[in-house]
This record gives sequence, C-alpha cells and structure tokens, in this order.
Amino acid sequence: MDKKLNVCAFALALLLLVSLAGCSGASDKEEPAVTPEQTSTAPAPILPESPTPPVESVAENEVIHVSTAGEFLEAIAPGVVIELAPGTYNLTEYLHDASDNISNYVARSFTDGWQAEIHEVDSLTIRGAKDGKVEVVAEPRYSDVLYFNDCSDITIENITFGHTIEQGNCEGAVLAFDYCQKISLNSLDLYGCGTYGVVADHTEDITLKDCIIRECSYGIIDLLCSDTVFEGCTFRDNRGFDMLSLSGSFAHFEDCSFTGNEGDNFLPAYHHSDNESGACFERCTFGCWESARLNEELQNHGNFVIGEDCQFEAEESKEDGEFFALDTTRLKVASFDTQVLMADEYYILYEIVNTTSGEVSFETSDDVRFLTFEEDGRGCFWTDTEKGRPFNYEMDSAYSCVISFDDGSKASCGLYADQGGALPNSEEGSIWLALYLEDEVLWCY
Repeated sequence: MDKKLNVCAFALALLLLVSLAGCSGASDKEEPAVTPEQTSTAPAPILPESPTPPVESVAENEVIHVSTAGEFLEAIAPGVVIELAPGTYNLTEYLHDASDNISNYVARSFTDGWQAEIHEVDSLTIRGAKDGKVEVVAEPRYSDVLYFNDCSDITIENITFGHTIEQGNCEGAVLAFDYCQKISLNSLDLYGCGTYGVVADHTEDITLKDCIIRECSYGIIDLLCSDTVFEGCTFRDNRGFDMLSLSGSFAHFEDCSFTGNEGDNFLPAYHHSDNESGACFERCTFGCWESARLNEELQNHGNFVIGEDCQFEAEESKEDGEFFALDTTRLKVASFDTQVLMADEYYILYEIVNTTSGEVSFETSDDVRFLTFEEDGRGCFWTDTEKGRPFNYEMDSAYSCVISFDDGSKASCGLYADQGGALPNSEEGSIWLALYLEDEVLWCY
C-alpha cells in the first residue's frame, strides 16, 4: 500500500511540473509582438537629447573683462556684464577680418565698410571701466557705431562712442535700435560726425541719463514710434536739420541743457495732429539759438510743452552785450590737420590781445571779421574790405599752420580745446583758433 502511495505522489509531482511548463509556454505565445530592442533583457540606454546649436556657456550676470574689440564683440551674449578696460576699441579693424557671423548674437554687415549688428540679446550690460576713458569707434561713414535689433533689457554706461572721420561726412548714427525694448544709456558721450546721437525705430522704454550728444551732423535724436526719457543730459554743437526729429514718438526731457546747436529747426518740421508726436521739457536750459527757435516754433506745435521752470538765454546785441576776457589758462593746445581745420566753415573773431601791452579788446563792429580755409590751401581773413586778405596756408607741424598773406606778411595759427571755464558757462571741448600776427593774437571761435 505504501509503495502504491509513493508512486502516485511521484506521478502527481511530475504532472504538476509538466503543467507549469505548458502555462509558461502558452503565456509567451499570447504576448503582443515587440520590437527587437524591447526583447533585450539589458536595461535600455539613456540617450542624449537632440543636439541644438552651440550656445556660449555663461553664468547669469557673469562679469567678463575685455580689452580688445574682438574680445568685446565675441563676449556679447544674454545675461552677461561686459566691462571694457580703458582704451580705444576700433570695431572696423576687427570686423575687417572677422567672419560674417561672429557669434549667435553678433553679425557683421557691409555698407561702405563693416558694421557690427547685435541681435536677439536679452539682459546685457556693457560698461566702461571707471579708472580711465573707454572709447568705441567705427570708421565707415554709412555705418552706425553699434546697431541693435530685437534686443531687450540692454544697459550701456560710461563709454564714449563716435566715428573716426571728420564732421559732416557721416550717413550712419552713433547708436541705433530697431524693435528693441527697455534700453538704459547712462553716462555716455556720443559724438559726430554721426547723423544723430541716437536713432530708434519701434523701440520701447528708452532712457538716457547723464549723457552727452555733441557735434552730430543731422541733429540730436531721430525717433520713429519710440518714446524716450532724457535725464540730466547735455546736447551741444549739433548741426543739420531738425534737432529733435520725432515721428509718432514722445520725448520727455528733465534737467537737460541745449547749447550751441543750430539747424533748420529745433522741433520737428513735419508735424500735424495725426502724427501724435510731442515733447515735454522740465527744468531745462536753452541757449540763444534754441531759445529763438522755440519762441517761434511752439506756436505751431501744440503737443510740445515747456515747463515754467525752464531757462532761456536771450541773444544780446553787440552794443549792449557784456564781453569776458578769454581765460587762456583753461585752453589746451590741440593737434590737427587740414581736414580738422576745414571742419568749421569759418572762425569768427572774438578777442584781440596786444602782445606788447597785454591790452584786450573785443570784436564789436557790425561787420564781423572771420577766417575761412579751403581745400586747395587757400584761405581768407575777411575784414571790413570787400575782398578781405587772401592767403596761402600749410601745416608745419601737428600743432601749427603757417599763413602767407598775398600782401607778403606772415602769420601762424593753432587750435586749442577748452578744458571748461575759458569763458563763463563755456563747456569742455569747445575749439578756439589763435591767429598770431606780428604784435597781436586774434582769438576766433
């Protein structure tokens, strides 16, 4: 009996094993088809994400110190602070040999020379070092010194920008912005021959604080559908057409100074009710020409408001005006060449100093005397006679020019830069010409 039971138990165990094996096989057959990769028992590898265009790896608000034009342009990227060491950065020299796409955010384009174009950058700060002058220049006359397109949250501070060629020959602006927003320009010196200090097209929220715009050849600003705030800025010695060229734009000026500017108009010449342009001036000061133009032009510009706290300078007559002796200790000799000498159309006589007695007299006649210099080496000292005193001139050094009058007499002249304070309320950078005669020095501006 026991023997039979043992046989039966063995048979049942064997049957159970066969049954389990059969279930396992049936289960494998009923599973859905899988790809060859899924049949592997090894764990699936972790694949990298699809490759993307290379992007410069920079930390947010990282400060990058640069000392060359190439380092400056190549460092431009979102979220960085670029600090330029003291010195001059000639962008044209670098761009001449650079590739068309310098980086993901900087390209070069050609007008009559290479221009740097910065595009699609957010949260960028460009600043000059505080321990010396930083100057960024461009050579081509048709190029902007820096051009920004589709950028936002851009801050530029403590830098001088300008073109290297003489005044009156530029077709490009100093700084230009197209379709940008939130632009902050602080403590900048923007000088001509650039057409305008700032040109903006469909750009929102622009602020200039403690900036200088000077010696531009078309005007001060050119804004198209771009509202702008100016705080504590100085606008001087700009020439050309409309000093404030506004179209569909509003400009707000606070604590600003306008002196020595001259053109066809101060306010926009093209203005009507559909233009929706305007400006507001608070605590601003205006020189003689600006005061006279505003007095005339405001009658036809209802959207332009002058605050009662603004100050105007009335032009004094020669007979009643007060003259101040030029403080020559505030003048610094300046290097120049014939192109610089001809940059001003004429030099008006202001003061006469007798070199023997030291006596000072002023030009008070109705027929103002002045000098002109032409390209062919000829010039003229225009006096109260119809023909004046023609002369030949030539450079004898980087600081002096020899003048030979047609009547046989000789003279020399030099240029001097006002360091500020040569006359009451005079500004740094004004140019004076000294004509050295036999016993007199004639100071002209």
